[in-house]
Formats: sequence, C-alpha cells, structure tokens
Amino acid sequence: MNVRHMSATITSLQLPSTDGLTARALTILFRRDPSRDRQRGDIRFEGYQILWPDGGRVDLKFDAFCQHAQRLLGLGRHLAGHHQRLVELLCFPLQSRDEDMTKLPGYRVRRFHLRRYGPFGRIHFLDGTPTEAVSEIARDDRRILEWIGLTDLPPDGHQWFDLAARPVDGPEPATR
Repeated sequence: MNVRHMSATITSLQLPSTDGLTARALTILFRRDPSRDRQRGDIRFEGYQILWPDGGRVDLKFDAFCQHAQRLLGLGRHLAGHHQRLVELLCFPLQSRDEDMTKLPGYRVRRFHLRRYGPFGRIHFLDGTPTEAVSEIARDDRRILEWIGLTDLPPDGHQWFDLAARPVDGPEPATR
C-alpha cells in the first residue's frame, strides 16, 4: 500500500501496494474548546480547535465531534484530563464497501463513505447515515481535502474509505 504523510508540509512514504490506491496520513492537534460545544437533537457535540502540529490553524467547516468521532480520535473522556491531543490519521481509500476492514495494531479503525455534492463533501457512516462532517472545496484547507480524497472526486462522486487513528506519543505539541 502506498502511504503519503501530510502535516503542515507534505512528505511521502511509499509502501508496497496491491490495490493501486494510495493511503494518506496526516497528523492533527485537537485542542478542546468548550465554546464550540453544541447539541443537535439528542446528539451532543464536543468542540475542538483543529490545528497543525506546529499550532497553525486548520481551516475546516466543522469543529465539533459526536461521541462516535471522539472515541475514534481518542478525544472526549479519552483525553484523561488533558486539553489537547496530537493524533495521527490514516485514510485508506477502498474499491468498495465490501473490502476487508483495515487492521492496524494500535489504531482505532472505522469505515466511512465520502460523497461529493457539487462544491461540498460529506462523510457518511457505514450504514449511510450522514455525519456532521461537511467540507467545502472553496473554503476548507486544501491539504485536508486532498487527504480525505475530496479533490479527486467528480461532482456527485463517492469513495469508501477506512479511517485509522492513534494518539501520537512524543513531546507536548506547540501552542500559539
């Protein structure tokens, strides 16, 4: 499998590939921000500043996560008293929904579906339920859009992918 790693700058790491698709990696700093908390119906969303590892802001249309996303990303109660976490995220594009789930020791992995609606992209759960994660091509950080694969999709296109996440061990991330 090919892997591209993205943080504030893009670097590449090539691994053997059997499916021709490229896995993409990036590292993001999630900093808890209660001012961004909200509730939609019965679903509570916890707010975060989304930053590059050097503390630079990542421009994204969404800034809060439901309990499922918090669990996947190791946020919420998984922060265990800390107010931020550096997380490595791997995106594995798939040929179809029916492929075997990606398994990586030390990572939480979930399957999602990305659908493009003109200039917007929305992530859907495996069962087709739309998430609150909506991106806008003209507004959101291009590096994030490339990482998730939205820039490669035609209008009304779609892509299945596995998302793997793990906390990054190491020194305390930069603050601004």
